[in-house]
Formats: sequence, C-alpha cells, structure tokens
Amino acid sequence: MNLKLILFFLILFSPFCSKAAYYYDSIDVKITVNKDSTFDVEERQTYFLDGSFGYFFRDIDLNRLDHLSEISAFDEKGNRIDNISVSGKGDKIHIQWDFERRNFKKELKSWTIKYKVHGGLGFYKDYDELYWNAVFGDRDVLVAKSEVKVFLPKDIPSFKVKLFVGPAGSVKQFETYSVFENSAVFSGNEIKPRESMTIVIWWPKGFIEKPFLYQNQMINLSALALGILIPLVVFIISYSVWRKKGRDAKIEKTIISQYDSPLSPALSAVVARQNITAKDVLAIIVDLAVRGYLKIKEEEKGFSIFKHKEYSFERMERKDGLLPFEEKILDSLFGGSPVVLATEIRRRFHIELPAIKKEIFKEVEKTSYFNGNIEKTRKKYGFFYSKVFVLLVIIIFAFVFFSGFLKIPADYFPIAIIAVISIAISSFIGMAFAYYMPVLTKEGAEAKWHILGFKEYLNTAERFRIGEETADTFSKLLPFAIVFGVEKQWAKRFSYLKYTNQNWFVPAQVYSGQGGSPSSFSEFASSISNFSNSVSSAFGSSSGGSGASGGSAGGGGGGGGGGAG
Repeated sequence: MNLKLILFFLILFSPFCSKAAYYYDSIDVKITVNKDSTFDVEERQTYFLDGSFGYFFRDIDLNRLDHLSEISAFDEKGNRIDNISVSGKGDKIHIQWDFERRNFKKELKSWTIKYKVHGGLGFYKDYDELYWNAVFGDRDVLVAKSEVKVFLPKDIPSFKVKLFVGPAGSVKQFETYSVFENSAVFSGNEIKPRESMTIVIWWPKGFIEKPFLYQNQMINLSALALGILIPLVVFIISYSVWRKKGRDAKIEKTIISQYDSPLSPALSAVVARQNITAKDVLAIIVDLAVRGYLKIKEEEKGFSIFKHKEYSFERMERKDGLLPFEEKILDSLFGGSPVVLATEIRRRFHIELPAIKKEIFKEVEKTSYFNGNIEKTRKKYGFFYSKVFVLLVIIIFAFVFFSGFLKIPADYFPIAIIAVISIAISSFIGMAFAYYMPVLTKEGAEAKWHILGFKEYLNTAERFRIGEETADTFSKLLPFAIVFGVEKQWAKRFSYLKYTNQNWFVPAQVYSGQGGSPSSFSEFASSISNFSNSVSSAFGSSSGGSGASGGSAGGGGGGGGGGAG
C-alpha cells in the first residue's frame, strides 16, 4: 500500500483526527524559458483538505535569483484571484490567498500561481542552465504526484537534463522524464515531506541573452545611476584641476636626436616620466660601477642543461663625489658587507626602494625642472582620495562583520556593493590624477625634449657615426640606455668591436679563472642583457566545463515552501 493511501485512510477512519489535515494531491508546474533570460512559471497546486481552511500560501526562495515580477493567482476555474497578498519575508516572497473559511470534508481544491523569474538562469563558460526546485521542500506534508513541463526557445538545437528527488543535498538521480524537440516533461510520485523535486536543464551558449542587469527595481536602478554618476563627477573635477594646475609646460619643437643628456641617469628618468622604477635603480648601480664605486661580477653555475648565471656586487674603496641618493643606494645594496649576491638583496631592496625614490626626488627638487617636490605634490592632491579609500575598506569589513548581527535585509546588499564599487573607482580616479599633478616647468620641458632626443639616438644609433666609437663610449652611456629600455639596441651598435676588458664588469669567462674572455662586444652585450634582465627582476619582485556535472535536490533556485491553513 503506498503512502498516499495510508494517509488517506488515516484521515478517513481515525476518530482522533479532530484537527484539520491536508496534503498535496498534486503539484504541476509549467516553465517557459524566454530569450531575454527570464522564465515564466505556472504552478497548479491541488490540495486534499479535511477540516477547516481559509487560505493557501506559497513562499518562493530568492537566494539563487534576483527578483520576481508579474505575480498573479487563479482559482480552479481559471478566474483571476484579486485578493491575493504578496509580501517580502526576509529572503523569500510570500504569496497568500485568503478565501472564505469553511469545513472541507475530504475534498480537493486547487489554485494556480503565475510569476516571471529574473536572474534565475545560470550562465557558465560553456553552457547556460536552468536549475530549479520545481517542487519545494519546505513543507510538512506529502506531495502525491507532480508533473513538470519545461519549454525552451525553438532555436536551441539540443539540451540535456537531470532530475533529483530527495532531501536537500541529495544527489540521487531519477530518470522519470521524457525529452522532446524543445521541451522536457518530468514526473514524480509520493514526494515526502522535506523532499524537493529539482530539475536541471542545460544547453549550448549563445541562444539566451545574458542580462546586463538583474536587479531592476527602481531603488537599485537609482543606486546604479548614482554609482555611475559619482565616478563621472570625480573624473570631471579631477580632470579640470589637472588641466588647470597639472599640465606641463609645452615645447613646440619636433624631437630630434641628441648625443648626450644634460642630466644624470637618475634625473633623466625622473624628468622623462616623473617616476623611478627598479630598473632605473639598476641603471644607477651600473653608472656607479662605471664611475668606479663598485664592481659587477658574472659567474656561471651548474653544468650541462642546468647551467645558469649568478651576479654579485663588490664595493670599491672610492667614496668621494657621491650624491645623497647614491650613498643611499650603495648602503642599501651592501648593508655593511663588501660583497653581496644579487639574489640575496631582493627583499632588502624591495623595502628600500621607496626611501631611495624619496632621496632622488629631493635631488630633483634642487633643480628648476618641477614646480615643487614630486612626492609632496602627489600626496597633497591624493591625500583626500587615499583616506577615502582606507575608510572604505574599514566600512566594508564592518558591514560584512555586523550584517549578521544587525540583520540587514538582503535587498540592501546590491546597493552596498554598488556604493563600494563606485567609491573605490572614484578613489582610484582621484589618485591617478594626483599622480600626474607634478608639473614640468619650461626649463624642465626643455630638458625633457633634450632627453627624449637622446633616447632616440640610443635607440637608433646604427644610423649615426659620431666620432670614434669605443668601449668607453658604450659603458658611459649604457646606464641611460637601461633607463630608456634600449640597452639591447645600444649594445648592437658596438657588436663589431673587439672586446676589451671593462674594469666595472667581470664576465663569466674572466671570473671563472679559465683565462678566457668574450670574443667580441656582441658576446659581452649578451652578458650585459642577461645581467639587466636578471637583476632588475630581482629588484622589482617582492572553472568551466562542457556540461552540468553536479547538482543535488534542493540546490536550485526557487524552492521555498507552501501550505494551507
């Protein structure tokens, strides 16, 4: 004897059944998937009633979807029910039909609910998916039988299905379904209390339009509009301030090749791009080596295919003629040791780089090339935005931490997310403009024009033959080539020269003690290129599938509960 009959006879013959009793004789569902990513749901619920009843209700879970619209209800004859009430209860929509209370004597009574679901489809890398709890599990009574019909757009060429029936989390699959050209029919019997009937259908991408915005309530649209407006206003204001106070003096001259720089490699880097990078620091180190303050050594390690090159720095005795930032670099590099490996100073140099930049900017401030200290100017204009960003981070953590205690409604989370993103973007816009607020004076613009012309010369030097080209010329201008990222092009210009020993750089052939040396400047240039790449790197460093593979009962959207009273 099945569970339905047992329940029927208990209701029919038990003398103790003075209270009202009911179960679902059937729950039949029709789902129509639309091209715009919404889908229409029609639920016909038929109750077996025995006792006094005056309302039916249905709770629809909103956890895996955005919202519902076009909610309506109809009686068993198809007449529209005007006195339904629809309200929000936490993360659920509560729909209730109050009718005239009376005593039912083992009777069947039906109602039909219709609604449109927004944001209920899943969009994945290789497929789109409908994952829906057609028969909800939040109930205390039996569902004797259920039939679920799903209709897809006609142009979808193929699809696959799964059916789960059981308590939440159950992965037990059933095959009580039929698949047609653009539809599928699922059926279930004797679905026990707290069990869901969950259907999964997935199809190829490109047939359903992915929605741009799920939450289309006016409050969220207003929040979105404000979220776009705030960064836009910040951009306009920041741009106006930059245009008025942050534009460099202009030099109306075409850049032509220059054969030297009026400044050191460090100051050339700052004037050219108002910044100092790890590679610029490397260029300064090479410049110090060429000038006799340190020596760079290349050593070959390992054997066969495991060979690699390591670099070390040896400090020389010379100490005169150093600028403050150059002393800072040497102290940071060696830290009191006479010899250091490039691999050993990675962490130390990463920490010291901001202090080195600060010293270089102080040196630049002594010139007439900028309207003030670069770092101070950026802090002046970026202070407000950086503090706003820090405050934003604190607010985010506080919101996440206290949301559970304060029971903040889920409807406010999209607004909060939009606000967070908007303020974050605004802060980044403001800080980005603050970065470009240091202004080159007319003298600075002239120097930049000269420096960019010098870069042009280093990059295309094979077109020029100015005087006698020597190894000393190569070494003297190499730091500038590193600053401008054209060291390979510069080295290529000297590839025809026969190699002569350079006091500041000891190649692996010499360092190994084997008595060898690079056969040409081309080979030496290769060593320099390897050194540049290796050391600058050290200084600067500090799911989808083709188908729905998982699922479980109660894991989809919809769900919720229902009943009578």
